[in-house]
Amino acid sequence: MTAQLGVILLFLAFLCAAYAWGASFLGGRREDDRLVESARNAAIMTWPLLTAAALTLISLLVRGEFNTTFVWTVTDRAMPTYLKVTALWGGQAGSLLFWSWLMSTFTAAAMLRNWKRERHLMPYVISAAMGTLTFFIVLVAFWENPFARYWQTLGGDVATAMFGPSAFFTPLGVAWGSLAQKIPGLLGIVAKGMVPLTAPLGATAVFPPDGNGLNPLLRHPGMIIHPPMLYLGFVSFVVPYAFGMAALARGEVSDSWIRATRRWTLVGWLFLSLGLILGGWWAYDVLGWGGYWAWDPVENAAFMPWLTGTAFLHSVMIQEKRGMLRRWNMVLITLTYLQVVLGTFATRSGFVSSVHSFAQSAIGPLFSIFLGGALIVSVSLLIKRWDEMAADNELDSLFSRETFFLINNLLFLCINVAVAVGTYWPVFTELLQGVVPGVQKSSLGEGFFNATTGPMFMALIFLMGVTPLIAWKHASLKRVARAMLWPSVIALAILGAVTAIMGVRGLLPAGRVVVLTLIGYGVALDAGSLTIGEYYRGVRARMVTHGENFFAALGTMVGRNRRRYGGYLIHLGVVIMAIGVIASHVFQKETQQAVSSGQTITMGDYVLEYKNLERFMASDGRAVTRAQAVVYQNGREVAQLSPRIDSYPGGQPMSIPGKYTSFMGDDFYVLLVTWEPLSLSNATFKIYYNPLVNWVWMGGFVFIFGTLVAAWPDFSEERRSVPAKSRRATPLAAAGK
Repeated sequence: MTAQLGVILLFLAFLCAAYAWGASFLGGRREDDRLVESARNAAIMTWPLLTAAALTLISLLVRGEFNTTFVWTVTDRAMPTYLKVTALWGGQAGSLLFWSWLMSTFTAAAMLRNWKRERHLMPYVISAAMGTLTFFIVLVAFWENPFARYWQTLGGDVATAMFGPSAFFTPLGVAWGSLAQKIPGLLGIVAKGMVPLTAPLGATAVFPPDGNGLNPLLRHPGMIIHPPMLYLGFVSFVVPYAFGMAALARGEVSDSWIRATRRWTLVGWLFLSLGLILGGWWAYDVLGWGGYWAWDPVENAAFMPWLTGTAFLHSVMIQEKRGMLRRWNMVLITLTYLQVVLGTFATRSGFVSSVHSFAQSAIGPLFSIFLGGALIVSVSLLIKRWDEMAADNELDSLFSRETFFLINNLLFLCINVAVAVGTYWPVFTELLQGVVPGVQKSSLGEGFFNATTGPMFMALIFLMGVTPLIAWKHASLKRVARAMLWPSVIALAILGAVTAIMGVRGLLPAGRVVVLTLIGYGVALDAGSLTIGEYYRGVRARMVTHGENFFAALGTMVGRNRRRYGGYLIHLGVVIMAIGVIASHVFQKETQQAVSSGQTITMGDYVLEYKNLERFMASDGRAVTRAQAVVYQNGREVAQLSPRIDSYPGGQPMSIPGKYTSFMGDDFYVLLVTWEPLSLSNATFKIYYNPLVNWVWMGGFVFIFGTLVAAWPDFSEERRSVPAKSRRATPLAAAGK
């Protein structure tokens, strides 16, 4: 496979996507069934073309074709094969190709799965999805082409171009580029940074002997999985957005588009959740600062669509159950889509400064234009169909499940606004600098995010436990209080025992912090107790009425209502994570000391004894400085740790911690900071004690498992829910009548 083949495949994919975009829209307007079918075929065709393009790039990466600019940027000869494959998303151009391939995969799957069942919506579904895909293929093919190659000009300069010099095409390409640069206004902006089609006349190919290598921070197993999970979450949310816009375009704002995209939304939410959890694990294991979440702008860029997507998943229940919040759900899925595009822009363009951002690019103006266009189209459709999306029912009572779901949604949206303000505050202040007197570029730190979002998260966790107890339409306060009584008593008893133990061990914080900590623990424990109580009541009812044993009753109950009990598992996962977050944040201890061989550092019940230091070259070319230390707890040896610093050629050093995890999930987290280069007998260590930090990962596992339970398809239920006539292909013209 050659780089030229990859360029040709990208161009063909662009033509198919652009045709599918235009033909589907035109076919929908004219109710031309044949035109829509041809658009569908073109949309599906983008998948094998982009698959072949991605495989071509992987082949170039594995073979070490360093004449290709992207291959040189992200690989070298010493890298193992698995890292060369995953380097596909280790740089700007490759990650955009990977994003486009995932988008084509999900779009093709949606075409095949929903073609017959939602035929009347498909023209505009194709148009919305293909419009998004066309934009990303344009970026890959013309601005960030991963198949561009190095060429040396007659003047000795090194240039990049897709193809070699040609007596016919090179002058044509130069003339086109010159013309594009002279076009005034927006076109002049977006023309900047395009990859030349052909190299200058007389240029010769350059073949570097080795590559630059992958960024050291991206060689961790977490970063092999983390970006694909985020991208999968991003592209999955494009599907429900496309169906929502199609429903608006056709004026069919019933619940059918919600039912058609329920699984897609859950899948997108699952992958986005998994990506966020893996990102936290990577930060904890690689960045060497003892934490896992720092409100980094790129972390937040993925977190914001997760917030609105979570709100959407909750509010669609009200639309399905009561015919309410149609307008609100359209707004939420639109916000989620726009934040997906904005998050991709922030991650891949260098728009915000971040330890996670590995790219600076000229694609910012293109993203701005596309984002503005998507916003205008979405808002126009919302305004056009606003009156038609009126609710079938009104709130019967303020004390009802509908009201609590609405409060839940408003809290998610408020958190989203707070995170957005904190994330893009440097951008806002930079724009206002020099325009508004006294405004200087500034940023909002971790304290702002914790102070604004912390109370709202506590309120969400409280609602998470209480809402399932509240009936639809109108609830009885007395009945809810009775249902809350014993779970709350159990939660308070557990809280009292934990508080007593922490007080005896001297772990309780001082002052106002202790009150906030106990409130946080109390809310989390109460929500967990109430959720477990829901399982208990359901299992007990089946055991009494059907004579089943506990495990049979539990399995049947969950199997018959996966969405409900999978959701409760998600809630339990959130409770476990909340306990881990509170403990590791409030009770974290740290110290930094310099010691000689044989000396110790004491922190609480733990003692670290420094043994020795060694330096060597690893087989992959990195220089390793590794310390050997022994950890004692209450005088008993519990672990031997080897914190180290890895230095890659031309890359930044990486501090890899040594960790001891106790039975309760605490971490004794050790970093090697500096050492005496001559004798290697003296070294400085930074130590963190992170109590219950592993509960964050355990809770994440329960969270993901619950999502899988909720999203697992029930094919018999799906067949029952589809009317017989909708199972047959319906001509578009008939469906529009």
